[in-house]
Amino acid sequence: MANVRQELNFTLDQAIDSLRLFEDLHEISITKSDGKVIPLRGGVIAVEDSEGYTRYDRKNQVIEILASESIYYLLENRQPRAGYFVVHELGHCVLHTDQLMRLAQMPTDQQAAFHRGRGGHRPFEDTEWQANAFASALLMPARGIAALEQTYGQLTDSLIADQFGVSLEAAGYRLNLYNSKKEDLLR
Repeated sequence: MANVRQELNFTLDQAIDSLRLFEDLHEISITKSDGKVIPLRGGVIAVEDSEGYTRYDRKNQVIEILASESIYYLLENRQPRAGYFVVHELGHCVLHTDQLMRLAQMPTDQQAAFHRGRGGHRPFEDTEWQANAFASALLMPARGIAALEQTYGQLTDSLIADQFGVSLEAAGYRLNLYNSKKEDLLR
């Protein structure tokens, strides 16, 4: 995750400016294992039933993170939930590029059926779980948490939330993971 933060010009101890990240998605690209470079871009769409989504646009050969108008409003107002949305969707771009490209080849009704039939796997094999893990690690890097611990001694949910601009709930989950797997996370 340190490499991703470095590419995005964020240090390990600073909060990610999610609005800036969203607005600057056009400056980011994903390099697939075959060497093909896929540019990213962000956009705002009118949807009522979701925060937004990520898709591959075959015509323009770009991966788009599309935020609902309400999420964009929350981004403008620095709400942690909106920031988590952007980084979660970036996780899909980074981790699931091939799947996004394959889905773009399917008709919409087949895409919906594909998502409905995705049971029967372990949690860590789930793309949503993976994107959540990516978001947590990118927003609250273990080395950044370790630096807080060294400075303040005692870690709290609110200390992590304040430092990294995330919700108390997200900070609590990350702190529990950090405390239970500190050695592994700091390798």
